[in-house]
Parts: sequence; structure tokens; C-alpha cells
Amino acid sequence: MKSLQGIPWLGMLGLNLNGMKELNVGTFVVIVGLGLFALAACETTKTDSQAIEVNNMLFKDSLGNTITESELANFTGTVDYEIMGDQSIDPAAKRLHEEARSLGQAGEYDASIAKLQEAIKMEPTWAYPPYDLAYTYLLKGDFENALLYYRKTNDLEPEGFFTAKTALYALEGEKSGAFPKGIYMTYMQIEWAESEAEKLEIAKLITENAPTFAPAWKELGVLLKDETERLDAIEQGLANHPDAETKGVLLINKAIILDGRGKKEEAKQILGNLIFSAETTSGNVATAKFAFRSLVENK
Repeated sequence: MKSLQGIPWLGMLGLNLNGMKELNVGTFVVIVGLGLFALAACETTKTDSQAIEVNNMLFKDSLGNTITESELANFTGTVDYEIMGDQSIDPAAKRLHEEARSLGQAGEYDASIAKLQEAIKMEPTWAYPPYDLAYTYLLKGDFENALLYYRKTNDLEPEGFFTAKTALYALEGEKSGAFPKGIYMTYMQIEWAESEAEKLEIAKLITENAPTFAPAWKELGVLLKDETERLDAIEQGLANHPDAETKGVLLINKAIILDGRGKKEEAKQILGNLIFSAETTSGNVATAKFAFRSLVENK
């Protein structure tokens, strides 16, 4: 068995949307009655509107949460993490953040850290600087500070911010002894590997050495060529107590495979339950809604 040691550091993640229909983002138009219904009594208008909503319904769970076609019309599966609610970011803090990122890309980590810390002082509730600060500390090999700032990022954005939840899962697991030291740095190579074969080799290497590390199974659920093997990898990931972000990706990819096998209703149930779960990250809610929309349109 190969060792995990000596592998260079690199990047992250993936969703398998293969086989899903390419969609133009548009708006579903529901014509609610035109002129005739405008003259009707209020009770009649409400009833007709409810009937249209029922006809438009795609999913309803046991708690009464529903998904309709019109709700899914504009979902593209992307989330803009740079937006901090309705609050505008101080332009000076944005400049510091941009400068820090440029310094980090140039390998000037200490200078980057200084700029990020300044940005945090100016905008203490903005999650982007602490997230990048955690990553910069990670690149320096300072895992304690990396963990500290990933926790701060998660506190600021409990519904998810890029890969902060996966980083926390991995680094806390390393600290507790659940995972081998350095596993997260090894895992981070997958995105930046130059070929699919390299990505696959790294993911397999991790699952061989640390079979309870769920994010690596998530990667195999995308990278393996055989569909049955991909589904098996997804089930392995789900069985090993994944972080919320990883779990969402695993479930979305499971739903896509099941839909491809003609199990559309089961796929819709998985996506619908994921969308309304309190544990689901904002990024996975957006992706699941886009996947649900594609699933319904790709009949």
C-alpha cells in the first residue's frame, strides 16, 4: 500500500452533473386568470390561485414544505459567497482582501496574513477574510491557526461558506486522532491535479489509508467510470458521518444516478428532503434546487 506522505499540497471538490440537461436560466410564466378572474370575488381568486399552486407543485414533505415549478425557475446551482446579507463591505476592506489574495498567490504568506488581519478588524462579520486567512495558515503548515479561523468562518456563516465545513471536519478529525495527520492537505490536491487519473489515484489512496474519511468517497463518487462503483462510493461516504457540505454533494449525486436509472420519484424525494433539511448548507440548497429543476425538465 502506498503511503500518504510526500504528496505535494494542492486544492478541492466536485459535483457530478453528467447526464443532466443543460438549461438556460429563465422564468416560468403562470397566467393567473387574466381579466375574467380579476372580476371574481376574493374567495374565488384565492381558490383558483391555490389550485394553480397545487398543479404547479413538484414536491411536498411530511411537514407540508412544498417545491413548485415557479420557485425553481431561476436556480442555477451557484451561490455568491461574497455577498454578506444586505450589508455593504467597506471598500478599504475589500482592497485589503484583494491585496492579500494576490500576495498569497505569490507565496508571500506572512504579508498576506497581515493584510487579512487588517481586513478582519475593519469588517469583523465578513467571512471571506477569515476563510482565506485559515487557508493561508494551512499553506504555512500552521494547523492550529487554520483550524481557529475555519471555526470563525463557520461561526460567521453557519449555513456554509465555500469548503469551510469540510476543512473543519478534516482538521478536527486530525486533531482528535480520527484521521491521519496531513490528510486534509493530501485531500486538497485533488482539484489541482492535472489529470482525472491523478485525481482518482489520490482519492483511492486516501480511502485505502483512511476509509472513514467521507470527502474522499465523495470524490470517487464523481471520478469512477463505472456507475455502480460510483454509487457504492457514495453510499460509503454517507455511511461514514460526513460533514454537511460533503453529505449534500453525496446525496445530490446519488439522486442524479437514481434518476438516470429511472427512479425519478426516489431521486425527487432525496433532493426535496435535502432542500428542507436544517443541516443543509446554502450552497447545497441552491445546487439541489437546480438538480431538481433539471430532473423534472429532463423527462
